[in-house]
Amino acid sequence: MGSCCFKKKVLAVPLINDTSERTPPLRIPKWKRGALIGEGAYSKVYECLNLETGELHVVKHIELLGTPQQIFYEVTNLKKEILMLKNLYHKNIVQYLYTEINNDYNGVDIMMEYVSGGSLRHLLNKFGKFEEPIAVLYINQVLEGLKYLHSQGIVHRDIKSANILVTQDGIIKLSDFGASKKIKTEYDEDQDELSRSLKGSPYWMAPEVARQSGHGFAADIWSVGCVMIEMLTGNPPWSSVSRSVKDVFELITSGQTPPIPLDLSETCKKFIEICLQEDPNKRPTAEALLQHDFLKKHLSSDNKFANKP
Repeated sequence: MGSCCFKKKVLAVPLINDTSERTPPLRIPKWKRGALIGEGAYSKVYECLNLETGELHVVKHIELLGTPQQIFYEVTNLKKEILMLKNLYHKNIVQYLYTEINNDYNGVDIMMEYVSGGSLRHLLNKFGKFEEPIAVLYINQVLEGLKYLHSQGIVHRDIKSANILVTQDGIIKLSDFGASKKIKTEYDEDQDELSRSLKGSPYWMAPEVARQSGHGFAADIWSVGCVMIEMLTGNPPWSSVSRSVKDVFELITSGQTPPIPLDLSETCKKFIEICLQEDPNKRPTAEALLQHDFLKKHLSSDNKFANKP
């Protein structure tokens, strides 16, 4: 179950809420694992209870399998993800808490804040497709989170509804940074800084990622356009064309874009179209998209999600 049941080795300790240097605590609180609330290809996500404070968190459990060399490689990659997460502080980014690894190195538990509303995918499954006004409320916050990530030199690389969490107050939290990468420069400034690995989920994947021709922050903007289609139709992009991952890959690499619903407003269509430009250099930044007419049309100055200087 939790750390109250067996000894674990601490990889990273609870974080403080400022950037000053302090001596971190030498132990982590006792906790107990609860119900399974999510599952991916390589991990499972559970509710967990802090047995000292009574707070609810979530724990992402990654099982370590394979040869010692494979486990070492996996732990090395997890350390990179954790180092990235623990330095992120933004209202639209899920807050990292601490990490434990079993003494026998057969599993890693990453603790994060509990977001009670679940994912956008969960809401779409429960309530059906969204109207444009609520889609704007959510995508505006996604862009705020991406603006912050990109300012830190981080490309998320797996933006989709399942990785976008919603609090009970309607606050968006970007999550799952397993595919994320820290790069130093803007997309078109230094070709050596472009990532050429195949990361992300096919239905939301930018063409330059699928082609492995080199990608940067603009790959996340393509995914934003895909998430807009997903919210406004209730289904992943490309669903109206094919359910085959192989077919979708071929469509993306051939330069096609996912169909945009015809019953949307013109400003909404234009918003999606500029996100889905094949040339990544022509896609706007997250900061520029926050000023798009489509968002301003639905976000009044007194709205709690409106962009404020």
